[in-house]
Amino acid sequence: MSSPDPIRRYTVQDYLSLPDDVRCELIHGQVYDMTPTPSLDHQEVVGALYAALRDESARGRHGGGGSCRVFVAPVDVVLSRDTVVQPDVVVVCDPAKTADRQRVQGAPDLVVEVLSPSTSIKDRREKRALYEAHGVPEYLIVDPAERYAEYFRLGADHRYG
Repeated sequence: MSSPDPIRRYTVQDYLSLPDDVRCELIHGQVYDMTPTPSLDHQEVVGALYAALRDESARGRHGGGGSCRVFVAPVDVVLSRDTVVQPDVVVVCDPAKTADRQRVQGAPDLVVEVLSPSTSIKDRREKRALYEAHGVPEYLIVDPAERYAEYFRLGADHRYG
């Protein structure tokens, strides 16, 4: 497939056939461009969060009894047949979700999105609703420019509180 058609609804198979140099996510069949490349501030925050979560996971402090794995972007997270996202950092405690050794299949235990000017609305609105609907237990949004974070935990009602 060449570059994505903005009107067509795509599937995971279509997404996987895109050229390697196309940086995008697939949300409910719609392709979302992920350019430009993140800023150095963004990448520094992502790296620090990845290292901290990896260290905590190794100590068994993020559930899973030390069996959780931490991944940093780009890593595909397949949530449904028409949705593939690439969060900045993900924690996965269920080994079955990483069994194919290619991508995460299903909802991670924690998703971290570090905001960029070009993605902040999508991360706050579309992705928050997406992660909530797919049962991601914890969602962390970090804004490096404004120096704050928002943390959401899935409640008994299956909604973020």
